[in-house]
Amino acid sequence: MALFDFLFKRRRKKRNPDFEEGRDDVLMSEERKEESAEVDKIINEKVKFEKENVDLKNNAERLAYLGRLRDTILEGRKQCDNVKFEYGRVTSYLKDIQLIDNCDEEYRQTITEAAAHIVELTEQRNEIKRKKFRISEGQRVALDRFEDEAPKDIETLLEAEDYQVKIRNDLRRLSGEKHLLEDEKTDINRRQKTLRSITKALLVIVVIIGVALGVVMAVYDVDITVPFIATAAFAFLVAAIILAEARRNRMDMVVTEIKQNKAIALTNQVKIRYVNNVRTMDYLCAKYRVRGATELDFVFSQYKEAKREWARQREGTIQIEENHEILINALAKIAVRDREIWFSQAKALIDPSEMVEVRHELNVRRQKLREQLDYNTSVMTECLNEMEKIQSKKPEYARDVERILSETKEFKVK
Repeated sequence: MALFDFLFKRRRKKRNPDFEEGRDDVLMSEERKEESAEVDKIINEKVKFEKENVDLKNNAERLAYLGRLRDTILEGRKQCDNVKFEYGRVTSYLKDIQLIDNCDEEYRQTITEAAAHIVELTEQRNEIKRKKFRISEGQRVALDRFEDEAPKDIETLLEAEDYQVKIRNDLRRLSGEKHLLEDEKTDINRRQKTLRSITKALLVIVVIIGVALGVVMAVYDVDITVPFIATAAFAFLVAAIILAEARRNRMDMVVTEIKQNKAIALTNQVKIRYVNNVRTMDYLCAKYRVRGATELDFVFSQYKEAKREWARQREGTIQIEENHEILINALAKIAVRDREIWFSQAKALIDPSEMVEVRHELNVRRQKLREQLDYNTSVMTECLNEMEKIQSKKPEYARDVERILSETKEFKVK
Protein backbone atom coordinates (compact mmCIF):
# COMPACT_ATOMS: atom_id res chain seq x y z
CA MET A 1 0.00 0.00 0.00
CA ALA A 2 1.11 3.56 -0.70
CA LEU A 3 0.16 4.40 2.89
CA PHE A 4 2.79 2.14 4.41
CA ASP A 5 5.46 3.22 1.90
CA PHE A 6 4.66 6.83 2.71
CA LEU A 7 5.05 6.38 6.45
CA PHE A 8 8.21 4.31 6.15
CA LYS A 9 9.77 6.99 3.89
CA ARG A 10 9.00 9.57 6.53
CA ARG A 11 10.83 7.46 9.07
CA ARG A 12 13.94 7.19 6.88
CA LYS A 13 13.99 10.94 6.23
CA LYS A 14 13.90 11.60 9.95
CA ARG A 15 17.38 10.05 10.32
CA ASN A 16 19.93 12.83 10.01
CA PRO A 17 23.39 11.79 8.73
CA ASP A 18 24.92 14.83 10.42
CA PHE A 19 23.92 13.54 13.86
CA GLU A 20 26.74 13.40 16.37
CA GLU A 21 26.24 10.98 19.24
CA GLY A 22 26.35 12.72 22.63
CA ARG A 23 27.62 11.38 25.90
CA ASP A 24 25.27 9.47 28.17
CA ASP A 25 25.99 11.57 31.28
CA VAL A 26 23.06 13.93 30.76
CA LEU A 27 22.54 16.63 33.34
CA MET A 28 19.46 15.59 35.31
CA SER A 29 18.33 15.07 38.88
CA GLU A 30 17.94 11.75 40.65
CA GLU A 31 14.18 12.00 40.28
CA ARG A 32 14.45 12.51 36.53
CA LYS A 33 16.89 9.60 36.25
CA GLU A 34 14.35 7.35 37.95
CA GLU A 35 11.66 8.48 35.52
CA SER A 36 13.96 7.80 32.55
CA ALA A 37 14.87 4.40 33.98
CA GLU A 38 11.19 3.52 34.24
CA VAL A 39 10.61 4.55 30.62
CA ASP A 40 13.64 2.53 29.46
CA LYS A 41 12.32 -0.44 31.42
CA ILE A 42 8.95 -0.17 29.68
CA ILE A 43 10.65 -0.01 26.27
CA ASN A 44 13.17 -2.76 27.04
CA GLU A 45 10.42 -5.09 28.21
CA LYS A 46 8.69 -4.49 24.87
CA VAL A 47 5.41 -3.51 26.41
CA LYS A 48 5.02 -0.33 24.46
CA PHE A 49 2.26 -2.06 22.46
CA GLU A 50 0.40 -5.23 23.43
CA LYS A 51 -1.48 -7.20 20.83
CA GLU A 52 -5.11 -7.57 21.78
CA ASN A 53 -6.84 -10.94 21.77
CA VAL A 54 -9.54 -10.05 19.26
CA ASP A 55 -11.89 -12.41 17.45
CA LEU A 56 -11.36 -11.19 13.87
CA LYS A 57 -14.34 -13.20 12.69
CA ASN A 58 -16.56 -10.94 14.75
CA ASN A 59 -17.26 -7.94 12.51
CA ALA A 60 -17.87 -5.46 15.36
CA GLU A 61 -14.75 -6.50 17.30
CA ARG A 62 -12.60 -6.40 14.16
CA LEU A 63 -13.73 -2.91 13.14
CA ALA A 64 -13.33 -1.59 16.70
CA TYR A 65 -9.81 -3.05 16.87
CA LEU A 66 -8.84 -1.50 13.52
CA GLY A 67 -10.21 1.82 14.76
CA ARG A 68 -8.04 1.63 17.87
CA LEU A 69 -4.98 0.85 15.76
CA ARG A 70 -5.74 3.83 13.53
CA ASP A 71 -6.19 6.14 16.54
CA THR A 72 -2.86 4.98 17.96
CA ILE A 73 -1.14 5.77 14.64
CA LEU A 74 -2.73 9.24 14.62
CA GLU A 75 -1.55 9.87 18.18
CA GLY A 76 1.99 8.85 17.19
CA ARG A 77 1.84 11.13 14.13
CA LYS A 78 0.68 14.02 16.31
CA GLN A 79 3.53 13.50 18.76
CA CYS A 80 6.08 13.34 15.92
CA ASP A 81 4.75 16.56 14.39
CA ASN A 82 5.01 18.33 17.76
CA VAL A 83 8.69 17.39 18.07
CA LYS A 84 9.80 18.14 14.49
CA PHE A 85 10.04 21.93 14.75
CA GLU A 86 12.28 21.82 17.83
CA TYR A 87 14.36 19.03 16.28
CA GLY A 88 14.96 21.10 13.14
CA ARG A 89 15.96 24.13 15.18
CA VAL A 90 18.50 22.16 17.22
CA THR A 91 19.90 20.67 14.00
CA SER A 92 20.22 24.20 12.60
CA TYR A 93 22.28 25.23 15.65
CA LEU A 94 24.66 22.33 15.07
CA LYS A 95 25.10 23.29 11.41
CA ASP A 96 25.87 26.86 12.46
CA ILE A 97 28.64 25.55 14.73
CA GLN A 98 30.14 23.71 11.76
CA LEU A 99 30.08 26.92 9.71
CA ILE A 100 31.85 28.81 12.50
CA ASP A 101 34.48 26.10 12.92
CA ASN A 102 35.21 26.00 9.18
CA CYS A 103 35.12 29.73 8.35
CA ASP A 104 38.08 31.69 6.89
CA GLU A 105 40.74 33.03 9.23
CA GLU A 106 39.72 36.64 8.50
CA TYR A 107 36.17 36.09 9.69
CA ARG A 108 37.36 33.87 12.52
CA GLN A 109 39.57 36.63 13.90
CA THR A 110 36.77 39.20 13.72
CA ILE A 111 34.37 36.84 15.45
CA THR A 112 36.91 35.94 18.16
CA GLU A 113 37.79 39.56 18.93
CA ALA A 114 34.17 40.68 19.10
CA ALA A 115 33.24 37.67 21.25
CA ALA A 116 36.20 38.29 23.59
CA HIS A 117 35.10 41.91 24.16
CA ILE A 118 31.53 40.80 24.76
CA VAL A 119 32.63 38.15 27.28
CA GLU A 120 34.91 40.57 29.14
CA LEU A 121 32.33 43.34 29.40
CA THR A 122 29.54 40.93 30.22
CA GLU A 123 31.51 39.25 33.01
CA GLN A 124 32.18 42.62 34.61
CA ARG A 125 28.49 43.41 34.56
CA ASN A 126 27.47 39.93 35.73
CA GLU A 127 29.73 39.95 38.77
CA ILE A 128 27.12 41.79 40.78
CA LYS A 129 24.31 39.71 39.37
CA ARG A 130 25.82 36.42 40.49
CA LYS A 131 26.11 37.70 44.04
CA LYS A 132 22.53 38.89 44.36
CA PHE A 133 20.38 36.21 42.80
CA ARG A 134 20.04 32.46 43.33
CA ILE A 135 20.45 31.37 39.75
CA SER A 136 23.28 29.39 38.22
CA GLU A 137 25.21 30.54 35.18
CA GLY A 138 23.86 27.64 33.12
CA GLN A 139 20.28 28.54 34.06
CA ARG A 140 20.92 32.19 33.25
CA VAL A 141 22.29 31.32 29.82
CA ALA A 142 19.32 29.04 29.16
CA LEU A 143 16.83 31.75 30.16
CA ASP A 144 18.68 34.33 28.08
CA ARG A 145 18.05 32.11 25.09
CA PHE A 146 14.52 30.96 25.91
CA GLU A 147 13.07 33.81 27.96
CA ASP A 148 10.04 34.18 25.72
CA GLU A 149 9.36 30.44 25.80
CA ALA A 150 9.88 29.99 29.55
CA PRO A 151 6.34 30.93 30.75
CA LYS A 152 4.76 28.49 28.32
CA ASP A 153 7.33 25.81 29.22
CA ILE A 154 6.63 26.30 32.94
CA GLU A 155 2.93 25.77 32.32
CA THR A 156 3.69 22.74 30.13
CA LEU A 157 5.98 21.23 32.77
CA LEU A 158 3.44 21.81 35.57
CA GLU A 159 0.72 20.14 33.51
CA ALA A 160 3.06 17.27 32.64
CA GLU A 161 3.96 16.66 36.29
CA ASP A 162 0.30 16.70 37.33
CA TYR A 163 -0.56 14.44 34.44
CA GLN A 164 2.27 12.08 35.41
CA VAL A 165 0.61 11.39 38.76
CA LYS A 166 -2.66 10.56 37.02
CA ILE A 167 -0.90 8.30 34.52
CA ARG A 168 0.87 6.42 37.32
CA ASN A 169 -2.44 5.87 39.09
CA ASP A 170 -4.07 4.72 35.85
CA LEU A 171 -1.26 2.25 35.18
CA ARG A 172 -1.52 0.82 38.69
CA ARG A 173 -5.30 0.56 38.44
CA LEU A 174 -5.20 -1.08 35.02
CA SER A 175 -2.50 -3.49 36.12
CA GLY A 176 -4.62 -4.53 39.10
CA GLU A 177 -7.69 -4.89 36.91
CA LYS A 178 -5.79 -7.10 34.44
CA HIS A 179 -4.60 -9.35 37.27
CA LEU A 180 -8.15 -9.62 38.63
CA LEU A 181 -9.51 -10.54 35.21
CA GLU A 182 -6.78 -13.15 34.75
CA ASP A 183 -7.66 -14.63 38.14
CA GLU A 184 -11.34 -14.63 37.15
CA LYS A 185 -10.54 -16.55 33.93
CA THR A 186 -8.53 -19.07 35.94
CA ASP A 187 -11.45 -19.51 38.33
CA ILE A 188 -13.90 -20.03 35.43
CA ASN A 189 -11.61 -22.66 33.89
CA ARG A 190 -11.37 -24.39 37.26
CA ARG A 191 -15.16 -24.48 37.58
CA GLN A 192 -15.50 -25.88 34.07
CA LYS A 193 -12.97 -28.58 34.88
CA THR A 194 -14.93 -29.45 38.02
CA LEU A 195 -18.16 -29.69 36.01
CA ARG A 196 -16.50 -32.06 33.53
CA SER A 197 -15.37 -34.26 36.41
CA ILE A 198 -18.88 -34.28 37.90
CA THR A 199 -20.36 -35.15 34.49
CA LYS A 200 -18.02 -38.10 34.10
CA ALA A 201 -18.81 -39.30 37.63
CA LEU A 202 -22.55 -38.96 36.98
CA LEU A 203 -22.25 -40.96 33.79
CA VAL A 204 -20.38 -43.73 35.59
CA ILE A 205 -22.97 -43.80 38.39
CA VAL A 206 -25.88 -43.95 35.95
CA VAL A 207 -24.22 -46.78 34.03
CA ILE A 208 -23.57 -48.72 37.24
CA ILE A 209 -27.15 -48.24 38.43
CA GLY A 210 -28.48 -49.25 35.02
CA VAL A 211 -26.38 -52.42 35.01
CA ALA A 212 -27.41 -53.20 38.57
CA LEU A 213 -31.09 -52.75 37.73
CA GLY A 214 -30.69 -54.95 34.69
CA VAL A 215 -29.06 -57.68 36.77
CA VAL A 216 -31.79 -57.48 39.42
CA MET A 217 -34.49 -57.70 36.76
CA ALA A 218 -32.81 -60.68 35.10
CA VAL A 219 -32.06 -62.60 38.29
CA TYR A 220 -35.11 -61.86 40.40
CA ASP A 221 -37.61 -61.11 37.63
CA VAL A 222 -38.87 -57.95 39.31
CA ASP A 223 -40.36 -54.80 37.84
CA ILE A 224 -37.69 -52.05 37.70
CA THR A 225 -39.80 -49.37 36.05
CA VAL A 226 -40.02 -47.10 39.10
CA PRO A 227 -36.31 -47.33 39.99
CA PHE A 228 -35.40 -46.81 36.33
CA ILE A 229 -37.62 -43.72 36.04
CA ALA A 230 -36.27 -42.34 39.32
CA THR A 231 -32.69 -42.88 38.16
CA ALA A 232 -33.39 -41.28 34.79
CA ALA A 233 -35.12 -38.32 36.45
CA PHE A 234 -32.18 -37.84 38.84
CA ALA A 235 -29.69 -38.05 35.99
CA PHE A 236 -31.71 -35.59 33.91
CA LEU A 237 -32.00 -33.12 36.81
CA VAL A 238 -28.27 -33.21 37.55
CA ALA A 239 -27.41 -32.97 33.86
CA ALA A 240 -29.68 -29.91 33.51
CA ILE A 241 -27.94 -28.24 36.45
CA ILE A 242 -24.52 -29.04 34.98
CA LEU A 243 -25.51 -27.68 31.56
CA ALA A 244 -26.90 -24.50 33.07
CA GLU A 245 -23.75 -23.97 35.11
CA ALA A 246 -21.53 -24.67 32.08
CA ARG A 247 -23.50 -22.16 29.99
CA ARG A 248 -23.14 -19.54 32.71
CA ASN A 249 -19.38 -20.18 32.85
CA ARG A 250 -19.10 -19.73 29.09
CA MET A 251 -20.97 -16.43 29.26
CA ASP A 252 -18.75 -15.31 32.13
CA MET A 253 -15.67 -16.21 30.08
CA VAL A 254 -16.88 -14.14 27.10
CA VAL A 255 -17.60 -11.13 29.32
CA THR A 256 -14.23 -11.50 31.06
CA GLU A 257 -12.33 -11.63 27.76
CA ILE A 258 -14.13 -8.50 26.54
CA LYS A 259 -13.16 -6.70 29.73
CA GLN A 260 -9.57 -7.97 29.39
CA ASN A 261 -9.30 -6.67 25.80
CA LYS A 262 -10.61 -3.31 26.92
CA ALA A 263 -8.07 -3.22 29.77
CA ILE A 264 -5.25 -4.07 27.32
CA ALA A 265 -6.35 -1.34 24.90
CA LEU A 266 -6.49 1.25 27.68
CA THR A 267 -3.11 0.11 29.01
CA ASN A 268 -1.56 0.57 25.55
CA GLN A 269 -2.87 4.12 25.36
CA VAL A 270 -1.74 5.00 28.88
CA LYS A 271 1.76 3.57 28.34
CA ILE A 272 2.24 5.61 25.16
CA ARG A 273 1.13 8.76 26.96
CA TYR A 274 3.37 7.87 29.90
CA VAL A 275 6.52 7.60 27.76
CA ASN A 276 5.79 10.80 25.84
CA ASN A 277 4.99 12.69 29.04
CA VAL A 278 8.23 11.63 30.76
CA ARG A 279 10.27 12.45 27.65
CA THR A 280 8.68 15.91 27.55
CA MET A 281 9.50 16.58 31.23
CA ASP A 282 13.03 15.24 30.80
CA TYR A 283 13.65 17.46 27.78
CA LEU A 284 12.33 20.64 29.44
CA CYS A 285 14.38 20.04 32.60
CA ALA A 286 17.54 19.51 30.54
CA LYS A 287 16.71 22.58 28.47
CA TYR A 288 16.60 24.88 31.54
CA ARG A 289 19.02 22.94 33.82
CA VAL A 290 16.36 22.41 36.52
CA ARG A 291 14.84 19.48 38.39
CA GLY A 292 11.16 20.30 37.96
CA ALA A 293 8.46 22.88 37.36
CA THR A 294 8.73 24.38 40.87
CA GLU A 295 12.44 25.07 40.47
CA LEU A 296 11.96 26.42 36.95
CA ASP A 297 9.26 28.80 38.17
CA PHE A 298 11.52 29.98 41.02
CA VAL A 299 14.56 30.39 38.76
CA PHE A 300 12.51 32.29 36.20
CA SER A 301 11.17 34.65 38.87
CA GLN A 302 14.76 35.20 40.04
CA TYR A 303 15.81 35.84 36.48
CA LYS A 304 13.08 38.42 35.91
CA GLU A 305 13.99 40.19 39.15
CA ALA A 306 17.63 40.15 38.16
CA LYS A 307 16.82 41.63 34.78
CA ARG A 308 15.15 44.59 36.44
CA GLU A 309 18.33 45.11 38.45
CA TRP A 310 20.54 44.70 35.44
CA ALA A 311 18.53 47.34 33.59
CA ARG A 312 19.89 49.86 36.10
CA GLN A 313 23.46 48.79 35.51
CA ARG A 314 24.31 49.81 32.00
CA GLU A 315 28.08 50.12 32.29
CA GLY A 316 29.61 48.91 29.11
CA THR A 317 26.31 48.65 27.29
CA ILE A 318 27.43 50.76 24.34
CA GLN A 319 30.64 48.77 23.88
CA ILE A 320 28.76 45.50 24.14
CA GLU A 321 26.24 46.63 21.53
CA GLU A 322 28.98 47.71 19.18
CA ASN A 323 30.74 44.37 19.46
CA HIS A 324 27.42 42.61 19.20
CA GLU A 325 26.79 44.33 15.87
CA ILE A 326 30.26 43.36 14.66
CA LEU A 327 29.68 39.77 15.71
CA ILE A 328 26.28 39.58 14.00
CA ASN A 329 27.65 40.99 10.76
CA ALA A 330 30.59 38.58 10.76
CA LEU A 331 28.30 35.61 11.41
CA ALA A 332 25.97 36.79 8.63
CA LYS A 333 28.88 36.82 6.17
CA ILE A 334 29.57 33.12 6.83
CA ALA A 335 25.85 32.26 6.42
CA VAL A 336 25.08 31.46 10.07
CA ARG A 337 21.29 31.34 10.38
CA ASP A 338 20.70 31.70 14.15
CA ARG A 339 23.06 34.56 14.88
CA GLU A 340 21.43 36.19 17.90
CA ILE A 341 21.96 33.20 20.20
CA TRP A 342 25.74 33.62 19.98
CA PHE A 343 25.55 36.83 21.93
CA SER A 344 24.64 34.83 25.05
CA GLN A 345 27.16 32.13 24.09
CA ALA A 346 30.05 34.37 23.09
CA LYS A 347 32.43 32.51 25.42
CA ALA A 348 32.04 29.41 23.27
CA LEU A 349 33.43 31.38 20.31
CA ILE A 350 36.75 31.94 22.11
CA ASP A 351 36.98 28.84 24.30
CA PRO A 352 37.02 25.45 22.47
CA SER A 353 35.99 23.60 25.64
CA GLU A 354 32.91 25.80 25.93
CA MET A 355 32.08 25.10 22.29
CA VAL A 356 32.36 21.37 23.04
CA GLU A 357 29.87 21.84 25.88
CA VAL A 358 27.48 23.75 23.62
CA ARG A 359 27.71 21.04 20.98
CA HIS A 360 27.21 18.35 23.62
CA GLU A 361 24.14 20.08 25.03
CA LEU A 362 22.63 20.37 21.55
CA ASN A 363 23.41 16.71 20.86
CA VAL A 364 21.76 15.71 24.12
CA ARG A 365 18.67 17.75 23.31
CA ARG A 366 18.47 16.35 19.78
CA GLN A 367 19.00 12.81 21.07
CA LYS A 368 16.08 13.21 23.46
CA LEU A 369 13.90 14.51 20.65
CA ARG A 370 15.00 11.71 18.35
CA GLU A 371 14.29 9.09 21.02
CA GLN A 372 10.77 10.46 21.25
CA LEU A 373 10.43 10.42 17.45
CA ASP A 374 11.82 6.87 17.28
CA TYR A 375 9.50 5.68 20.02
CA ASN A 376 6.37 7.06 18.37
CA THR A 377 7.51 5.81 14.95
CA SER A 378 8.00 2.32 16.40
CA VAL A 379 4.49 2.40 17.87
CA MET A 380 3.10 3.48 14.49
CA THR A 381 5.06 0.69 12.80
CA GLU A 382 3.71 -1.90 15.26
CA CYS A 383 0.17 -0.78 14.51
CA LEU A 384 0.75 -0.72 10.76
CA ASN A 385 2.28 -4.21 10.85
CA GLU A 386 -0.73 -5.46 12.79
CA MET A 387 -3.07 -3.90 10.23
CA GLU A 388 -1.05 -5.46 7.40
CA LYS A 389 -1.35 -8.88 9.04
CA ILE A 390 -5.10 -8.49 9.37
CA GLN A 391 -5.33 -7.18 5.81
CA SER A 392 -3.51 -10.22 4.43
CA LYS A 393 -5.83 -12.76 6.08
CA LYS A 394 -8.98 -12.21 4.01
CA PRO A 395 -10.17 -9.84 1.25
CA GLU A 396 -13.01 -8.83 3.56
CA TYR A 397 -10.50 -7.77 6.23
CA ALA A 398 -8.48 -5.86 3.61
CA ARG A 399 -11.59 -3.90 2.62
CA ASP A 400 -12.23 -3.07 6.27
CA VAL A 401 -8.67 -1.77 6.64
CA GLU A 402 -9.00 0.35 3.51
CA ARG A 403 -12.33 1.75 4.71
CA ILE A 404 -11.05 2.56 8.21
CA LEU A 405 -8.04 4.40 6.78
CA SER A 406 -9.98 6.18 4.03
CA GLU A 407 -12.32 7.68 6.63
CA THR A 408 -9.37 9.59 8.10
CA LYS A 409 -8.03 12.50 6.05
CA GLU A 410 -4.51 12.11 7.48
CA PHE A 411 -4.18 8.76 5.67
CA LYS A 412 -5.36 9.90 2.27
CA VAL A 413 -2.36 9.72 -0.02
CA LYS A 414 -2.25 12.41 -2.64
